[in-house]
Amino acid sequence: MGQTTRKRTDGSGNMDFLQMYRVRQVFPSRGLPAPGEAIKAALANSALEQNIKPGMKVGITAGSRGIRDIVPILRETTSYVKDLGGIPVLLAAMGSHGGGCPSGQRELLCSLGITEESVGAALICSSDYIIAGRAFYGEVYLNRCVLECDALIVVNRIRPHTSFHGNHESGLLKMLAVGLGGPPGAASLHRCRPELISRAVAEGGQTVLKVAPVVLGLAILEDAYKQTAKVAAICPEDFMSAEKSLLEEARQYLPGLPVEDLDVLIVDEIGKNISGTGMDTNVIGRLRIQGVPEPPSPRIKRILALDVAREANGNAYGIGLADFTTERLVSKLDRNSTYTNALASTFVQRAMIPMTLPNDREALLVCLNSLGLKSLREARLIRIQNTLQLSEILISETVFRDIANLPFILPLGQPESLQFSGDGNLLPF
Repeated sequence: MGQTTRKRTDGSGNMDFLQMYRVRQVFPSRGLPAPGEAIKAALANSALEQNIKPGMKVGITAGSRGIRDIVPILRETTSYVKDLGGIPVLLAAMGSHGGGCPSGQRELLCSLGITEESVGAALICSSDYIIAGRAFYGEVYLNRCVLECDALIVVNRIRPHTSFHGNHESGLLKMLAVGLGGPPGAASLHRCRPELISRAVAEGGQTVLKVAPVVLGLAILEDAYKQTAKVAAICPEDFMSAEKSLLEEARQYLPGLPVEDLDVLIVDEIGKNISGTGMDTNVIGRLRIQGVPEPPSPRIKRILALDVAREANGNAYGIGLADFTTERLVSKLDRNSTYTNALASTFVQRAMIPMTLPNDREALLVCLNSLGLKSLREARLIRIQNTLQLSEILISETVFRDIANLPFILPLGQPESLQFSGDGNLLPF
């Protein structure tokens, strides 16, 4: 890290004119005091012993979303299966993530801490897919390894999706229709019109339920701090109704920005570990899906994405949601995984690389100057680490004046100017 520069600006190169307040947004905390115990209780009350007998091979889905407690959840599930005499195996279920290949799947799961050693079960990553049936949108695919199991436990988080909305979004049915369908399953489902994707998820998931040996679903809800707020054990026949009600509950937990109108949002990092779209579209108010209207709020004129998270392994899908970025991010971009993701979803605009500047300072200056403001001092600006971590943020004086008196905003000190290292990049958040 180079030496910090602290010079006042005339609008041409330095940023001391931008005084930023560090504040904490206080969201309702709904985290379970002992998530591991909640998993055990959910499994114990699931009547799973009626479906798993000694010697049975039991598949447990392992997805690529950054679920906070996924390792202990999977570990407790495999342990419970072993207690029943079953032989648990982890099945990579991530659609086109990980570049759509077994080595990429294994690498991505490993980056999330999901390994054979940490969970206590063999990890199966396969690219052998069959056609499980047909839905209104076309063929429904399924990884052949599912049919080699005697029973299947579907594990996923219930959460509003970042590309579509309806009664069924991210959850157990999507894990069946897309996660276990791999790249061909994802590509097939995403061929339907965006407004029909929720229906496609439901119908595709039900199609898989007819052929796969599903015995249980474990649905996870997280609060605004990514703490596990609920774990629900759901019978396969209840997937449709239970998911709908749990999704409504999950909507209430979503964190967000404290204002609806911004000139600039600085996002320190994007990545698939943060959101399926790199940046959560529910937070930034952008979809970038051709033919689909953008959300009415928040209204952000410019988004600057600085870097891609290490855990994303170069998958910068969602970079097209930004207006400006840096050479640092682009140099880390894995085009294969990013393009595979974009082509599978059909939302190709999200993989388009925005205006790229040499470093953070230059990118921010160009971003600000592109607004045509009479005075850059009046710019409404927020800096966040990523769209998952919205508790502690940096806000400009103009934003602070609007929200300082709100009960859920806690100032964390006096305002300071943005700090850059000698190479022109912002100091860590």
